[in-house]
Amino acid sequence: MNTFLTTLTFTSILLSSQATAQKDSIRRYVTDALDIMHHKSVNKAKVNWEELYRVTLNNASESKTIKDTYPVLEKALNSLDDAHSKFYPEEAVRAYTLGYEATGQKFPVIESKLLENRYAYISLPDIGSFNKDDWNLYINTFYSKVNELQKKDPKGWIVDLRDNYGGMLYPMYAAAAPFFDHKSIVGTKDAEGTVAYFNYKDGKFYEGATATQFFRLKEKQPKRIKTPVAVLINKITGSSAEFITAAFAGQKNVKLIGVNTQGLTSGNQEYKLSDGSFLVLTTGNIVDRTGKEYAEIGKGISPDIRIEKTDDKTKANETYLNKAFRYIDSSR
Repeated sequence: MNTFLTTLTFTSILLSSQATAQKDSIRRYVTDALDIMHHKSVNKAKVNWEELYRVTLNNASESKTIKDTYPVLEKALNSLDDAHSKFYPEEAVRAYTLGYEATGQKFPVIESKLLENRYAYISLPDIGSFNKDDWNLYINTFYSKVNELQKKDPKGWIVDLRDNYGGMLYPMYAAAAPFFDHKSIVGTKDAEGTVAYFNYKDGKFYEGATATQFFRLKEKQPKRIKTPVAVLINKITGSSAEFITAAFAGQKNVKLIGVNTQGLTSGNQEYKLSDGSFLVLTTGNIVDRTGKEYAEIGKGISPDIRIEKTDDKTKANETYLNKAFRYIDSSR
């Protein structure tokens, strides 16, 4: 009997110890996530952190597994009030890392053509992949199409950012780089007011003075484009595509044509948690070449040449292109 009671007691202690360790692990996971938000959020000065820690840890206290805390962390991210920070579970992160082909998705289509025998048209679509091979393919495909159009000596260029909701900025910026006139034309301002401009050179993407991304280029980078450039934007143009829009804003040979962009004008950074999930946290607002900060959610970036809204897509496209043609013709 004594042996049985001893075994029972030992088992109870072991189970209790395991439950305590699990609770400690969950609490540590949630605390680590909150610490990242506390130190990196662009809106960290606006948050009552003592209260957010208390409420979030209390909400997570009944969680049996780390996965049970995901909705709790999503709620905490919503408290940052930046409309851009998100939580990505490990499964979603894995899909992003695998890329388009491995997950059976259609790769972004980059359209290019010569319109009316004198206007070079190219689209810069969204790219929602964290796969480096996808990034390289995107950039090389874009460069190839620009190089082919440059051989035709176009009068001007039309870069189409319409319906580009964003995704990964790094390959998008590298692709568009031949159209930019200067360095340090777009970046982010963090909670302390520190501005870090982005740049690209020789297959390297820079955040401030640090090269953070490296690309493998098979195609020759196109010569810098100095002829007029019409950039088409609409209400869907968002996030990373708004960084590209802001990079063009104020450039002498460029006009933005359309309507205000989506208004997700902030920069996000990925932070990996212990289970492989990501906190994608808004760490700064977009600033353009003049230092102008785009901090108001939903306001977007205004066009230089505005078009009237219409539900007729064919008519809208004709209007966009006609405005682009007129701008290019008037600039030479």
